[in-house]
Amino acid sequence: MEAHLADHDGIITTEQAYALGLSERQVRRLAATGCWQRLARGVYLSAQHHFTDRARLRAAVAAHHGVADRTAAAFWHGLLDDLPPRITLSAPRSTRGSAQGPLAVSVRRRTFPDEDVEMLGGLAVTRRPLTVLAAAGELDDGAALVDRSLQTGAVSVEALCRSLDRNTGKHGLAVARELVRVLTVGSQSEAERRWVDLLTLHRIDGWVQQYPFGHWTLDFAWPALKVAVEIQGWAYHRDARRFQADTAKAAALAAAGWLELPFAWHHLTGDPERCVAQLCSALNQRIA
Repeated sequence: MEAHLADHDGIITTEQAYALGLSERQVRRLAATGCWQRLARGVYLSAQHHFTDRARLRAAVAAHHGVADRTAAAFWHGLLDDLPPRITLSAPRSTRGSAQGPLAVSVRRRTFPDEDVEMLGGLAVTRRPLTVLAAAGELDDGAALVDRSLQTGAVSVEALCRSLDRNTGKHGLAVARELVRVLTVGSQSEAERRWVDLLTLHRIDGWVQQYPFGHWTLDFAWPALKVAVEIQGWAYHRDARRFQADTAKAAALAAAGWLELPFAWHHLTGDPERCVAQLCSALNQRIA
């Protein structure tokens, strides 16, 4: 029993207790004496354990007989530092669960292909590719999560595409489909088109695209004011050679008195108005 509680963050279900040899009467006595705190029907927390984020997630999944998905799964995979206040999970339509007290959950009634679910640390959770795709639609910086996951090798573009194909029609993957589309057609060129749209929308002129500077070209330049905007695309595309070239260009621009504003895809999609505001501030400073 102690080993089970240690391995499961202090969470135990009645089914697990029976499997370990406890009787129904013993389970009731442990709950009545305060040794176990009842969190939901058939789900308990040992009084000797803290109610951590991992314990919260285990309890919620057990209460609904479900699978941790979206941001909850991202936390379990180590892709997010903190478990969001509302735990995300999915459960079959035929099951019903009741979470009480501290277990705030967002439950979607659905199932997943076997290839997209695994047992990880004793918890049913969506695999990393589907987790990244689904979590991207829940987060303000979903594109950044996808980019970090690709950059660290947690997922691959091919794995993301295969998971999308297996889950055609699943709710909540529209954002992910757009992100994967951008990945396959080229994020930098797509980001440059979005930047042109923003400049047009805000009636900002005086810029030149692909402006020659030394043996480089600047993505967007205001030559009269020596202001440049460089579109960086996705970080996982930047290998060591590309990084060194970008660093050398930035150093040359600074030495020549240019002000460079680097914007990544995440900036242009997550907070485009901030990008425009930074550009306007830079242009106004140079004009003054």
